[in-house]
Amino acid sequence: MEMRLFKNWWLMTLKGVLAIGFGIVVLVRQYPLIKSSLAVSFGILVMASGLMIITGAFLHKKDSPRWTWWLVEGILDILIGAFFVFKPELAKAFFLIFLAFWACVIGIIQILTSFRMINYMERWWMMLLTGVFSILFAVLIFINPFYAKYNLGSIIGLACIILGLIMVFLSRTLRDIYL
Repeated sequence: MEMRLFKNWWLMTLKGVLAIGFGIVVLVRQYPLIKSSLAVSFGILVMASGLMIITGAFLHKKDSPRWTWWLVEGILDILIGAFFVFKPELAKAFFLIFLAFWACVIGIIQILTSFRMINYMERWWMMLLTGVFSILFAVLIFINPFYAKYNLGSIIGLACIILGLIMVFLSRTLRDIYL
């Protein structure tokens, strides 16, 4: 049953490409945190991710009893992304805290998922690495929020590019398993 879940590897590729593109835009534009444009851009990225997760949930409806959890995650991403898009002035006050919390939760989910993939993938450790990287990103923000505030564009840009590259590479591994 788990092997059938790999058939939508292309969703992970798309998420990776979006993350890389977002990272490049943030690095090039070097958004200051005091402007709401970074919060809006982040909100759009989170909403796009939510749509992809919801798509994956419905595509896996027959294959996995856990599809409802993916649906809930996708809906939450869309709601959080909409908050950042439609209330950017309010959202930027919570941006660092939310970003760190979000990265930590995603990191934990990726680490747990990586251990479930040991029997299915040779490169399961890449998902583990992504999870560890996400948690380190969150810790960096929690430890020194003032540094993060003034270097947020560079931190987010590099993190998105690195995570995006890992997602694209990992999706290729999933594709090879499926095909």
